[in-house]
Amino acid sequence: MSCLSINNLSLKIADRTLCESLSFEIQTGQNWGILGKNGAGKTTLLHTLAGIPSSSTIINPQASIELNNVPIQQIKYRALAQQLGILLQDFQDVFPSSVLDTALIGRHPHLKAWQWPDADDFNLVRTLLAQMGLADYEQRNTASLSGGERRRLGLVTLLAQQTDILLLDEPVNHLDIAHQHQLLNYLTTSPFRQQHAIAMVMHDINLAKQYCDHILLIYDNGKTQAGKTEEVLTAKNLTEVYGYPITELIADKQSVFIAK
Repeated sequence: MSCLSINNLSLKIADRTLCESLSFEIQTGQNWGILGKNGAGKTTLLHTLAGIPSSSTIINPQASIELNNVPIQQIKYRALAQQLGILLQDFQDVFPSSVLDTALIGRHPHLKAWQWPDADDFNLVRTLLAQMGLADYEQRNTASLSGGERRRLGLVTLLAQQTDILLLDEPVNHLDIAHQHQLLNYLTTSPFRQQHAIAMVMHDINLAKQYCDHILLIYDNGKTQAGKTEEVLTAKNLTEVYGYPITELIADKQSVFIAK
């Protein structure tokens, strides 16, 4: 079982506090949803947890982020990339590349210097492309993909990395409703769920409610709240988080959150 432990973490950018004394754990089998309004610091937090904070992020010296009881700053980058992966919010393909070659980038942490991907690497990537509906896209240039197709390719590249912990920044961004649910079902149901720990930044409250068993809310002024979804995700808390009245509607024994 893998565990990413966050203890007493405070983050600032300039004179603005994003979170204050944040402590929680992301464990194998858990699916965390990270919610907060635009600019709350969700992406900054995710990058910090991945060990790649921006130069403008101020982290309190008392904070600790540990992967399986080892501080992440003590783990070499290649070893860290074999255990923890991040899906960034946006992609910039600097050089022309095919879908297959881009997906194979996910195998780099497992290859030795000057080693080329072997048949097993290709088979893994092709299986993942098929699972994400991209089996016929192998030779397509990434520049020709739609936003949703590029998003699914980004997830394939991350999954090819075969890490135990996945940090996802808006994984359903650019996806239509069918692909949103297909992707989230893949990530949050067995057997994948039993083998991975996931934390994902989300904008859709109801998708977070449906697919996440734990929630981290980021309020203004450094306040945060972490815990089980049924305890944390309430209309009262969401109204405070987003600064806008939100109510919960119940029908057929199911509930959804809507803005008033």
